[in-house]
Order: sequence, then C-alpha cells, then structure tokens
Amino acid sequence: MHILLASLSTSTTTLVAGLADLGIRCDEIDQLDDLASVLALSGPYDALLLRLDGPTGEAQAAVCDLRRRGLAVPVAILCGRSPLPAEEEALLHAGADDVLHNPIHLRVLLARLQALARRARGHSCARLLCGNVVLDQAQHAASVDGRRVPLTAREFDFLETLMLHKGVLLTKERFMTNLYADGTAPDSKIVDVFVCKLRRKLAECGAAEMIRTVWGRGYVAFEPSPATIESARRDRRPEAAIDPVPRGWTRRSEVLATA
Repeated sequence: MHILLASLSTSTTTLVAGLADLGIRCDEIDQLDDLASVLALSGPYDALLLRLDGPTGEAQAAVCDLRRRGLAVPVAILCGRSPLPAEEEALLHAGADDVLHNPIHLRVLLARLQALARRARGHSCARLLCGNVVLDQAQHAASVDGRRVPLTAREFDFLETLMLHKGVLLTKERFMTNLYADGTAPDSKIVDVFVCKLRRKLAECGAAEMIRTVWGRGYVAFEPSPATIESARRDRRPEAAIDPVPRGWTRRSEVLATA
C-alpha cells in the first residue's frame, strides 16, 4: 500500500519503520494546511492516516475540507489517547472512515487500512475476485478454482495491486511505487517481467486472461467473459499446481468417484 501519513504528534520514525516492514510505503507531512494539495498532486494514495496526540478539532476541520473538495480518499485517524465519544462521533460525521487509538498492533492497523482501501474500490472482504482467480489478502495467497498459484512475494503484491484497481489503467511508475517501498527499485522494465510471469503462472493453473496491456501506458486488470473462463479451464495443464493432500487423507471428489 501507498499511504499519506499526516502527523501532528511526536516522531513517527517507529511507526513508519513498522509499516514499511509490513510493505506499506508512507509519505509524511507534519501539518494539515496543504493536505488537499499533497493528496491531489503527490498521490494517488490508498489511504490517509492522520496521527494526533492532542485535541481533535484541527483534524476534524481538515477532514471536512477534504470532503468539501470532493476528495474521497479513505481516512483513518489514529489518536494517541482514547477519544471522547463526542470527539469520535464528530470525526466520523466530518468524513473520517475510522477512528483508532493507541496502543494498536501494527498488523491490526494494516488490516484496517487494507479494509478501507478495499471498500473504497467496491471490494467487500479480503478475498478479491477477478474471473476465476481469487486473491486472499488475509492468507496472502492466490488460487484458481481452488488450485494454489505459486507466487513470489513480489508477484503476489503485483497481482494484488492489479486486482484492487480492477478496471483502472496503472502505469509502470504506479507499480514501482507500490512494489518497492524500501528504495531498492530496479529498472521499470521489471514490470513487464512480472506481467509475463503472472500470465504464465495463472494460465498454467487454468485462469482466464485478465491482464490487458495498454501499449505505451501500462496495464489493467479486466473481468473475462464466462466463455473465456471455461475455455481456460479446459486448456489447463494437468500438472498445474494443486494444493497437496496431507498423507492419509482422501480428496472428497475421489471418494464420490468411487462410491
């Protein structure tokens, strides 16, 4: 994920480092006056995280201003103390999507940010669907008709970015921003390599083609037709990756076949 962290509190070094370890890239600002401009000019961002230790009035006014300007980025507010019910209510009515307070486990914070980003794009849960491909954010796994697709961590992140933004053209620069938060980005041609590998691995497991190339601009995930999905299933390689059955177990389909 790529988020904007606006902090009105103490140092965010520990928070940023912890989020980076979980694969979240943070751009930081320490005031709210130019929040709308930063979101519009430096994004797009998957979410905005406002961190504050004191009164919530300034954050409330900033969120109101964003919504008046038509900016629909998901907003989570992380308070240094448990906010009063009236403060929390006011923040939510102002346009915040979630109000959290410390202490909070970083993985819980990640899950909440992911949930906000998913819902903003029409996904209701951690299982993202495109054709007969299922990407499970909670399990960090992708499958085709129940068959596990053997993806590396970078390949998973690449596919997740595509499926979260299904129907949206993504440039190579957008992929590089999302994939290399640690500053180790190679040449942007690596994006073409990821697409090639993903197409091959997905096709081997019986997935319908779902990644479209827009020459000179980038890539977009699209919903394949039912006929295309059935054709891909018929063409699946018999030796494609299937989750192994624990020793001593029998697949239910095999039991039914011999019954």
